[in-house]
Amino acid sequence: MTAEANKAHVRTYFQTIWNEGRFDEEPRFVDENVVVHAAPIPGIPDGIAGPLTIVKTFRAAMPDIQIVIGDLVAEGDTVVQRWTAAGTHTGAPLFGVPPTGKQYRMSGINEFRLAGGRIVERWGVMDEVSLLRQLGLAPA
Repeated sequence: MTAEANKAHVRTYFQTIWNEGRFDEEPRFVDENVVVHAAPIPGIPDGIAGPLTIVKTFRAAMPDIQIVIGDLVAEGDTVVQRWTAAGTHTGAPLFGVPPTGKQYRMSGINEFRLAGGRIVERWGVMDEVSLLRQLGLAPA
């Protein structure tokens, strides 16, 4: 795939999975053996089930969550994405915090490597401290 096709793939992935919650489409975008290069989160499985668990957790807590892509840069098989997410905590507990009815914002950066038309590796960071502060789990 070209760099432009890879960017379109990442853009469509976030629209389909994160913004629309069409979880059954995950294998269309993410390789079943995807490697996520991030600090392990207790209870998050390896492979394709890991990213899907994360998105399901956030969508269950914030059913209206929307990801907005700020920048999307690609070269070869690599795509870097800067994103912002916002949603209202009206669903399930998030990190042990019961629904608050408050709107939360978070931001982050992802780097993806694609092969065979799917995401095969992901590196990413998000502003967890800001989210924890908004949830009342860290001092302001």
